[in-house]
Amino acid sequence: METLKYDFVIVGSGLAGIAAAYLLSSHGSVLLLSKDFPTESNSFAAQGGMAAAIGMDDNVNLHAKDTLETGNGLSDPRAVQCLAETAPRIVHWLQEIGVSFDQSSTGQISLGLEGAHSRRRILHAGGDATGRKLMEALMVALKERPNIHQLVNMHVLTLLQNQNGRVIGARAQFANRTQEKIEFYARRAVILATGGVGQLFQRTTNPRGATGDGLVLAYDAGASLRNLEFIQFHPTTLYFNGFPAFLISEAVRGAGGILVDDFGEAVMKDYPLRDLEARDLVARKIYQRMQEGRHVYLDCRHIQNFQQKFPNIFARCISYGIHPTRDLLPVFPAAHFMMGGIATEMNGQTDVEGLYAIGEVACTGAHGANRLASNSLLECLVMAFALDEHFRSENNEESEVNVSLTQYQMERIPDSQELLDQVQKVMWKAVGIVRDQCSLDKGLKTIVELQQKHPQSGLLCTARWIIASAISRQESRGAHFREDFPVPDPRLHHVDTWLRREDFPSIYKDACDDFNISQKNRRLSVVMAEV
Repeated sequence: METLKYDFVIVGSGLAGIAAAYLLSSHGSVLLLSKDFPTESNSFAAQGGMAAAIGMDDNVNLHAKDTLETGNGLSDPRAVQCLAETAPRIVHWLQEIGVSFDQSSTGQISLGLEGAHSRRRILHAGGDATGRKLMEALMVALKERPNIHQLVNMHVLTLLQNQNGRVIGARAQFANRTQEKIEFYARRAVILATGGVGQLFQRTTNPRGATGDGLVLAYDAGASLRNLEFIQFHPTTLYFNGFPAFLISEAVRGAGGILVDDFGEAVMKDYPLRDLEARDLVARKIYQRMQEGRHVYLDCRHIQNFQQKFPNIFARCISYGIHPTRDLLPVFPAAHFMMGGIATEMNGQTDVEGLYAIGEVACTGAHGANRLASNSLLECLVMAFALDEHFRSENNEESEVNVSLTQYQMERIPDSQELLDQVQKVMWKAVGIVRDQCSLDKGLKTIVELQQKHPQSGLLCTARWIIASAISRQESRGAHFREDFPVPDPRLHHVDTWLRREDFPSIYKDACDDFNISQKNRRLSVVMAEV
């Protein structure tokens, strides 16, 4: 078996992964492994923009306040403050590497408005192509760093650990050469930047690679997972005549788009912020109208200069045979973002030595129970910055990896499309926009039965953990809404669900405790059903 050694091995090539690769290349050699090209990531497709308090009427404390309020009592204030405080610095850095943010006629950066933001603080680049513009700038910058090596079309099967449990590398294979395996060793760290889990759901905005691979790799290595029940459903994806679902950015509602049903009634008319309420609320209201047999549309016909403001959305609508300035846009909520993930500090550090996680796959506590719009691209970069600073201050003495001491975990084989199709149907019914004990129990039973047939499936592990976490949280909070427990339980304010291989099924812990200190865990009488 071939073995290769680097200082850092990064798994995933979205914004978090390539930003980390660029920054860490100052400290040593970097290998960037990914299933797909960077252009196929969630980051590249991101339309909405990036939040930063740079306006004259704004400040980082207001940004933090909006983020905490949207997090519904589950956000870690330390992580939120770090996110908000670092944002202006991120803006300057992006400009330095070549990102041109959209500007007003006076030459100032244009700032848009999105749901649950109290100020205009959303930066865009290329109208509704912000993610692509950020990614393109970084991909150009990567080419200037000769010590960054990239391998695409790679499936990581397992993480490698030494006899002390430290993560020292990863075993992978090329997707089209299943018999050949390669071991990649990391002298300093393995960083997971594998994105979210949207592809586990029948309706999603996510690309094909978003199947939760990083969660399984981390769990198998002994790392803690946190708050997996919190999946954000974006309220508005274009849903028309069997065409693939396409995200309609929240910025369209920020520009004046209005949600209406087929009777012309405004869906959000009874709420203070109307169409700019938090995403969880808007998604549920659309879902409720549809359960009543109605259709829901986004009315953009009165938005001036729609094509100039949203060129990609306009082009996609036209390709579907819909004209945004004349027609109503049929919309439907879809799985969009995972607030939970691998438990980390803001610098990506997990509770397993040598293992880090950044971006959507990580859970820092910044998003709480519901992510504030346009904080996701920001978090990718803030975590990459914090990771860079961590290794900048760390003892820089290189150590050689002792390959002979490698300990091996179970290998997770790539899942088939047929199995993915089955899981998507189960998850949409079990842990969709609205859940209850009956749907959760049925879903868990089906997933466990499938696990018995496919014991090496990482997909089924992730699905099971999400359902089990949702069973444990007997309340409604943020993106987690249970019809049988429709209000928040004050006893679960700032209480997270945690999963570890050693103490499955479940523990609960205060979000503000240091998760590395196990004796500080606060345990409640809530357990996950094993079935």
